[in-house]
Amino acid sequence: MLTAVILILILSVLVLVHEFGHFFVAKKTGVRVEEFGWGLPPRLWGKKIGETLYSINWLPFGGFVKLTGEDVGEVEEDSKAGQWAKGVSADPGSFANKSPWQRAAILVAGVFMNIVLAIVIYYGMFFITGFRTMSLPLFFDYKFRFGNQENISTVVMGFSEGSAAQAMGVEVGEAIIEVDGRPVYNVTDVRAALAEKDNQEVQVLLMDIKGVEREFRSIRVTPHANEQGEVLLGVALAPGFRLTYENRWLAAPQHAYNMLGYSVNTLAKLGQESLQSGNIAPLSDSVSGPVGIFSTIQNIVSVPGRDAAVGLLDLTALLSLSLAMLNILPFPALDGGRLIFIVYEVAFNKKPNPKLESAVHRWGMLALLALIVLITTKDIRNLF
Repeated sequence: MLTAVILILILSVLVLVHEFGHFFVAKKTGVRVEEFGWGLPPRLWGKKIGETLYSINWLPFGGFVKLTGEDVGEVEEDSKAGQWAKGVSADPGSFANKSPWQRAAILVAGVFMNIVLAIVIYYGMFFITGFRTMSLPLFFDYKFRFGNQENISTVVMGFSEGSAAQAMGVEVGEAIIEVDGRPVYNVTDVRAALAEKDNQEVQVLLMDIKGVEREFRSIRVTPHANEQGEVLLGVALAPGFRLTYENRWLAAPQHAYNMLGYSVNTLAKLGQESLQSGNIAPLSDSVSGPVGIFSTIQNIVSVPGRDAAVGLLDLTALLSLSLAMLNILPFPALDGGRLIFIVYEVAFNKKPNPKLESAVHRWGMLALLALIVLITTKDIRNLF
């Protein structure tokens, strides 16, 4: 129940902040805002203040802003006035009748607000952590532009069947630091340290990187050789990283920049990997919907104290950046897709055919809904 409430709150805040960006700039540029709603219809309650209806709706996910003249499907050509318009072409409160730059500002405002929200949240997170990040997985080699980067290549991410390490209580999220007093920095080092230790008890120094503070503990494990003669602990190791920022005034925007750059780089590498292998799995496995986010929140709230608070702040900021990045993509029905039509208008000094634009966005929305269904199905399957 707690996880579901947190999920609804996070998604609502992210979407409402995004929609508030559209709302605020629309008001400033004189566009009529017909409705600003929390949640999705059907409507539970509404109150009209001025020209805008403020509503609370039954489905508690996000929110929306309805602008006069925003739906290009309702816009028809006024042959006498020589421009596209809804009803009366001279309506000064219509989104369709504003300049390209004003319409572009309204579209981009949502993305801007999500980036601002992420920066504000990161300041709050850094205040708790002492301007250090939580440890995060490093999917590909990447050099962050800002902050001091600390990579750890021996993080336990899983176990093989009959794992000796798992039997002795090693946990996912712990990093192997030493084997019998010998420092190890990667998988090769671990294998070398175990090479002559078949069926011999070894002392393993572990560092817990799941929380803000890193705690060490030492355990004794007896590794075993596999059929190929390799002596193993039975763990799957992966790299991770942590960033520390010295400039406290700029730490939050610098970290937001780092996370956006890292996310774009990771998605590009995964997409390249999927193309080269002819398999969509590397890319699809990296994308999660509400069910996947629910599972992540469940894992975060299971940890004690401030680590849970830091984890939720970090996740919310990252989701806000992800929402900004997704919406600016030049895909139909998204803000970036609508922006492309404005770029066309400026480049060729004429508005695109509204029927064509409406059809493009309608098919784009259907494609997005189909994608959401596929991602949700994948997330549910992964839960079981």
